[in-house]
Amino acid sequence: MKAVEQVVIFPDLHFPLHDEKAFRCALKVLEIVKPSAFLCIGDIAEGNSVSHWMWKKKKRPPLEYQLPSIKKEVKEVNKHFDRIDEVLDKVNVKTKLFAQGNHEVWFDNFVLENPYLTEYGSKKVLRIKERGYKWYDYGLEFKILNSKLYAYHGGHWSGINHTRSHVQNLGVNIIYGHTHDAIKSVVSHLDGAKMAHSLGCLCDMNKEFLKNRATNWTHNMAILDIYKDGFFNLNVMTIIDGRTSLNGELIK
Repeated sequence: MKAVEQVVIFPDLHFPLHDEKAFRCALKVLEIVKPSAFLCIGDIAEGNSVSHWMWKKKKRPPLEYQLPSIKKEVKEVNKHFDRIDEVLDKVNVKTKLFAQGNHEVWFDNFVLENPYLTEYGSKKVLRIKERGYKWYDYGLEFKILNSKLYAYHGGHWSGINHTRSHVQNLGVNIIYGHTHDAIKSVVSHLDGAKMAHSLGCLCDMNKEFLKNRATNWTHNMAILDIYKDGFFNLNVMTIIDGRTSLNGELIK
């Protein structure tokens, strides 16, 4: 029996602070697979220009000085987002899903502080309607098409056992990003075993705030096969130094 849907999933790109080699590899896989759907699981934008963390230790500048950096970042984010859509158009993917991440929320918070600048809301900044994506608000767990697998950006539970906390508390199969690691936990429930899987990231893993601190972050993407009765198979692919493998073939 063939899958009725195949979904390629990209986690946490953080444009323009993405890892270019990992991103190019993921785009090649996307083009080879030619899925029926695509899911971005959030934090496609870094959002440094609107981040509250930027001004934690220094005074926020007047708005007229802040806007040029916001416009510059938005332009960069969309330039790379366009690269995804170009491949999706090339392989005729019509179903496109987007789970809002906490970094996208930073743009919405900026609009809350400056309500006359509505053009900087996350949906408008990313041109979600124009691009044809179905949008899921931050924190909302949703079922991926007709599968028995749920998704959201992540963040409801953290700590070293975040995957186990998700599957224990939610009682459903779920995937998410946010943590930048790739960890799986399986827990038995009355209606059978359920799993939670964090999907890693495609961003630069040497971010400035880390101060050279070692992490357990990994570059990953995923391919989800969905069958008629909702049964699914999730293939989480590791990308190392811009390389991965698909059906025995090296992709780089």
